[in-house]
Amino acid sequence: MTLLTLIPVLAALAGSIPAPAAALDTPVAPDSLVAPGAFAARDSLPQAARLGVRAGRDAAADSAAAPVEFLWVLRGSLATRASIDSVVARAVRMHVRGLLVQAVGRGDACYRSDILPPAEFLAQPPGPDFDPFGTLVERARAEGLEVHAWVNCLLVWSSPRAPRDLRHVVNAHPEWIERLRDGRAMTRMSPDELKRRGVEGVFLSAAHPQVREWIAGIAREIATRYPVSGIHLDYIRHPSVEVGWAPTSRARFALEAGVDPARLGGLAASQRAAATAAWNEFQRDQVTAIVRAVRDSLQAVRPGIALSAAVIADTVRAERSNAQMWRAWIKEGLIDRAFLMCYAVPVQTVVQQLVAFAGEFGHDGRLVPGIAMYNSRPATAALKIKGARALGFPQVALYSYDSLFEYHNYWNALRTQLAGAQGTP
Repeated sequence: MTLLTLIPVLAALAGSIPAPAAALDTPVAPDSLVAPGAFAARDSLPQAARLGVRAGRDAAADSAAAPVEFLWVLRGSLATRASIDSVVARAVRMHVRGLLVQAVGRGDACYRSDILPPAEFLAQPPGPDFDPFGTLVERARAEGLEVHAWVNCLLVWSSPRAPRDLRHVVNAHPEWIERLRDGRAMTRMSPDELKRRGVEGVFLSAAHPQVREWIAGIAREIATRYPVSGIHLDYIRHPSVEVGWAPTSRARFALEAGVDPARLGGLAASQRAAATAAWNEFQRDQVTAIVRAVRDSLQAVRPGIALSAAVIADTVRAERSNAQMWRAWIKEGLIDRAFLMCYAVPVQTVVQQLVAFAGEFGHDGRLVPGIAMYNSRPATAALKIKGARALGFPQVALYSYDSLFEYHNYWNALRTQLAGAQGTP
């Protein structure tokens, strides 16, 4: 069966929905866990008590089954107590299972940290009586919601200007910054170059042993200070541009392979091919070593806590270009769950990816399709969600909570589409 014929079949299995032609949307506006039993159980409160009626609540939403299980929550939604209250109230109304909450953004913290400076978008300082992430954890747990601390790992800055706080890793440890093939640190890339080359910002060198310890320390700090259900790793990969040329990375590879990777061109053809393959494997191993360090660090302080990662759904790109071997991480048990960033706009692309993953991993809950809201209409997003359900994936995540409620009536329109109503609200 081809994908062209598979799409309407999936739609029929999942319930009626407008024709797949809606997959050719124009993007709206972009922004930018865990063995099945590993998640913390929801509080055993009666549903009427846990989901008690609130002002302005939609009766239809209350009576509907949960259309999705997880929401990514961007750090901007933690800015005030009022915004935190809105996140929790809406999550309860949606009957979701848990929230992936951005506790670490760009080398800075939305929680009380001894390692990271506070995020600059927060009031400086946020005040002794306001811990943004801690406040959300407390209120979400009171409603029976899981909270997983979303940690951006190797991406540490994306603003055109340098961080103000001298403690920020970009200022305090320039030797940790990743370098391009021409030897430039990523901090020297102009905003125009970053945009042109599709790079999100400044990344750290995965091969630097202290970077590994730093990221593991952040995960351990959060896990010991907050009763979170899990740690969720993001940007645990190389950027979409050739990197790996930091001095520490080159020196470590030279000690292992006996050759400076910057001088592979001088080798005979057969030697160059073998050395290039070894260099690429070395780069992938450095990212995997960070995941392993985080896992070991967490097991030392909170055995059994869930560890997940947001991963690139295009596995060829993930493994060859971004050094992200997430399929091996799942199979080896380094992470408990992978949240697939199924962010492609065409429905056929997302379904093709999910068909392959269902065949490789089955439906045991280790993979959670993550469907993007920021670049698709509700009808298109709904078709992707229904496709994931029809293929047997037991849980789905949405990217993001913020997109659902930033665009007028998006959530209501999506819910209507998922309920199977005809037409586009």
